Amino acid sequence: MSGGTENHIVCVGAVYIDTILTVPHFPIEDEKLRAKALTRRRGGNTANSLEVLSQLQRHDPEGAPHLSPTNLHLLAVLPEEQSAASQFISTSLPGVNISDVSLFRKQHQEAASSYIIQSEEKRSRTIVSINQLPEMQAEEFIQQVREFTTENGQTWKKAWFHFEGRVPEITLHCVRYLREAFPHFRISVECEKPERTGMSEVARYADIVFYSKLWAAKNGYVDARSFLEARRDETRDGALLCCTWGSGGAKAVEKGDEEVWADVEAWQADGEDGAEVVDTIGAGDTFIAGMLFAVNEHEEWGLQRKLEFANELAGRKVLQEGFGGLGRRMW
Repeated sequence: MSGGTENHIVCVGAVYIDTILTVPHFPIEDEKLRAKALTRRRGGNTANSLEVLSQLQRHDPEGAPHLSPTNLHLLAVLPEEQSAASQFISTSLPGVNISDVSLFRKQHQEAASSYIIQSEEKRSRTIVSINQLPEMQAEEFIQQVREFTTENGQTWKKAWFHFEGRVPEITLHCVRYLREAFPHFRISVECEKPERTGMSEVARYADIVFYSKLWAAKNGYVDARSFLEARRDETRDGALLCCTWGSGGAKAVEKGDEEVWADVEAWQADGEDGAEVVDTIGAGDTFIAGMLFAVNEHEEWGLQRKLEFANELAGRKVLQEGFGGLGRRMW
């Protein structure tokens, strides 16, 4: 790793190994059903975002050739570093620094895992997960950050920390620490699952907050704009708030003396009317990757263009299995 004037993005969250069974229809209890396909891949919100970010960096024709790309890092709890599971995860994220940043649990060989039944009939998915790795504690996060953000006695000048927000109480300690110890670092958080109510407090410390439609709907809102308007007093001055709404597109607002709004409809491929949704797993993670890329690599873009970019990226993702080739297709 290198400090200096280089920028860094550190994504903090869980990493899963997903086993996906594609079936004709969702099975009823005690039914015997033959799957049509089996796929094994690395999952996890922040790891998915990093995979897409790495692609966007490689294929960005507008990137300045004389500048080093933003360094990508993953801070996750993983099994022993030499375990087959950790090696599988590392191989799946070329160009992402994992070994110097993540927490490896000794005596553990299995990563967190998800078993996904994906129905061709309904285009729906059912996920069963298991994670026997001890969660990251705030003290561990603080120790790791102190170590990997300092090189040759110098602290990173620029860094962006993005949090999945798995355990709100721990995440709150982490973002508070960053604000106090590294006020020049920037922070984004994801508010996806409404049962994690403590993430509302975490959002107060973030420069960008990513809200899901589910989060907004569970709080009684029927559209993204009214939901974001209600978040004004709950978030930091100057914060950028985004809310994705599935087939309803997405909205964003940048707080400030002159408030800026952006609004997009769900992306449709030109000449591909009626294109079928193939795989929605990771669409939200892809949107986040698009916004983090736009904010970190293209400050010259206005908010509308940033939102359009992230929205198109997520729209392209759902038309294909996995994340392969997304960066190339954006240009």
